[in-house]
Amino acid sequence: MKTIHIIAALLISGLASAQNTFSYRTERAEIILLSEVQGENNTKNLIGATPEILAETAPGNKYPSALNAFLVKTKKSEILLDTGLGRELFNNLKSSGVAPEDIDAVLITHLHGDHFGGLLKDGKRAFPNAKLYMSKKEFASANESAAKAIKEYGEDLVLFEPGISKPKKVYDVLSSMSSYGHTPGHTVYIIDDLVIWGDLTHAMAVQMPYPQVAISYDTDPAAAVQSRFMMLSYIVRNNLKAAGMHVPYPGIGSLKADGKGGYIFTPVK
Repeated sequence: MKTIHIIAALLISGLASAQNTFSYRTERAEIILLSEVQGENNTKNLIGATPEILAETAPGNKYPSALNAFLVKTKKSEILLDTGLGRELFNNLKSSGVAPEDIDAVLITHLHGDHFGGLLKDGKRAFPNAKLYMSKKEFASANESAAKAIKEYGEDLVLFEPGISKPKKVYDVLSSMSSYGHTPGHTVYIIDDLVIWGDLTHAMAVQMPYPQVAISYDTDPAAAVQSRFMMLSYIVRNNLKAAGMHVPYPGIGSLKADGKGGYIFTPVK
């Protein structure tokens, strides 16, 4: 799988972060970063990054990256957004005071192995009381490995159509918007003023100033670039914060346009 290559690169060039969690509060929820690894990746997987762009943004042809999931705690629910590979997920949940059986819902951005790997533990359903949510288009694109994990959730699988031009409610305080391209049904989730954008980006140092740069893991690179421009514009226009599964620690920040067609991401503190 393509996802194995990106995670292998991260694991080789970086170590699991000593800072595995980070808390951010919105009006109706606490969002907790669950970091599986913080490291670097190689620019050889980027598409459309000219030598000039790389010289400016990625010295040594490497860029910082990460693998994250997010825990969303509301008054009514404990919600997971993606599950990473599952290697550090359960330790991170435990350190956040949450047991697997406490999780009410798992919302998947897309079905790459580094996003659904934690759905199973020892080959069995990891979250016995959780509903499993994903977009209809993403479910239709599931490979054999993803289908096996999904099957363990049986009738607790919930398929939905994400919002297109505006958010559409999915579960509790979470809404969705389509962001197709990285995968056929890639979905972002919105909680109050925070957009959790899944794999809208992989190489923040490069793709923020140059959103036109794609990555070889994109199913449809041109569509992924279009979705990235649209979502970045939406976030800035609506004065929202952003978080992502490959955004380095703390994984959450604010955005503003740089006046040159790109964006500046500033991590929250």
